[in-house]
Amino acid sequence: MAAPLFDSYLMVDWSAAATPRTGADSIWWALVEHDAGLTALENPPTRLEARDQMTAVLRRQVQLGRRVLAGFDFPNGYPRGTAEAVGLTGLPWQAMWRHLAVTIKEGLRNANNRFEVAADLNRRMSGGPFPFWGCSRKASRDTLISTKTRDFGDHTVPEYRTVEMTARGAKSCWQLLGTGSVGGQTLTGIPVQQALRTDPNFGDQVIVWPFETGLAPPDPAGSWQVVIAEVYPSLFPLDLRPGAVKDEVQVETVANALAAWDAGGKIHRHFAGPDDLSAEQRGWIETEESWILGAGTMAALHI
Repeated sequence: MAAPLFDSYLMVDWSAAATPRTGADSIWWALVEHDAGLTALENPPTRLEARDQMTAVLRRQVQLGRRVLAGFDFPNGYPRGTAEAVGLTGLPWQAMWRHLAVTIKEGLRNANNRFEVAADLNRRMSGGPFPFWGCSRKASRDTLISTKTRDFGDHTVPEYRTVEMTARGAKSCWQLLGTGSVGGQTLTGIPVQQALRTDPNFGDQVIVWPFETGLAPPDPAGSWQVVIAEVYPSLFPLDLRPGAVKDEVQVETVANALAAWDAGGKIHRHFAGPDDLSAEQRGWIETEESWILGAGTMAALHI
């Protein structure tokens, strides 16, 4: 059996809440170390506090020479064609990450401008309230409204990424508000990931799967120390103890599952993605859309 790829496993459950929040439907993160088990479980009330906590944890892990798999529970990319439709140039995923890192603004108490950014992206892509949808009545405007305006059909961008066709139940990144929506988390979360990968304290030691690795495990001989990946907690069965917060249990459960995959030699297979993806689909996934770790491979490995 191959040696584990990682020493530690960070799992993050994100939130786009507009005010400080703890408990249910807020940010939780857990750190599991393969030689010590669960070593941190935190519930920061704001995204800025969460960003600072995770940055500090990852810096410490890197200083100790430990390799970390950092899983985030929101889409790391948008459906194929999004960057081009917005009018961005360069590698699609990088262009969108840079754009959101510049345009999303966070306040100290969780106030953010995600609806304004989504409205501007709609203006660029369609000139109207499409493809992003879902906002409060107060945030509605000409290019963003509370309801889905039309079917996607043959429009410039699809409603779902390739991975959402495999991970049934996963929501579209275009929906910003409502039960189970992930659009707000994506808009506010990607800038935090971009901050991590461009932090001068890390140099080139933070890489993003599958954008910088391909649909493959990271090279064990590489100089990386942290791999950012997309994770979907609903893929994992939960043992929800009475009185526990679901998000809290999820981050601990998923971090432990990632550690078990690695210890059991199965994580390489999950990084490779499903065998039935076409070359065209792999191209979309590796340059713009991203993939959920374990989607399409958990059943094949009887997990």
